[in-house]
Amino acid sequence: MNRALIYFALAGVAAVLQTVLMPLLLQGDYKPNLVLLLVVYLGLHEGPWRGGLIVYLMGWFFDGVGGAFPGLNGFVMLAIFLAVRGIVTRVNTESSILLLLLVMAGTILQAFLFAFALDFFRQDISVSSQIAWQLPVQLLLNFVAAVVFLKLAVWLQRSFLPRRDLPGLRKLDRRYES
Repeated sequence: MNRALIYFALAGVAAVLQTVLMPLLLQGDYKPNLVLLLVVYLGLHEGPWRGGLIVYLMGWFFDGVGGAFPGLNGFVMLAIFLAVRGIVTRVNTESSILLLLLVMAGTILQAFLFAFALDFFRQDISVSSQIAWQLPVQLLLNFVAAVVFLKLAVWLQRSFLPRRDLPGLRKLDRRYES
């Protein structure tokens, strides 16, 4: 239960950063999707039922804070989580490169699912071309956010929790040991 509360707190911080602070720093419609980063991390390190419920509720929470269509982010985030869970038994979940690749793949899947859902349920608008046009910039921003997240996680772990292992981030310290 404590981990679930920590995940919801992290999702709340990510949602506030993404919807309130990032628009002040970055002009235009482009901002990194920090909730997607958390969804990929949960997909790598949580079970399907518990993690799926947490991710679905986080998506609904994010829709309440920054979404225009209720349930859309819940559907998309759950689909990304299940896609990551589908490959988790076949890969090394401790790899930081895997996290970066999955964030990029999750960004592409998110764009595809948003375009599909909005085009399927809203016949009066067509958003596929707009989403496809913004995809390269969104890929770059999410990649940079994932790299910053990895660097920040290593620094926080070394500074505040030197003897405690964070799931999925255990091997990060080996590159920085002297």
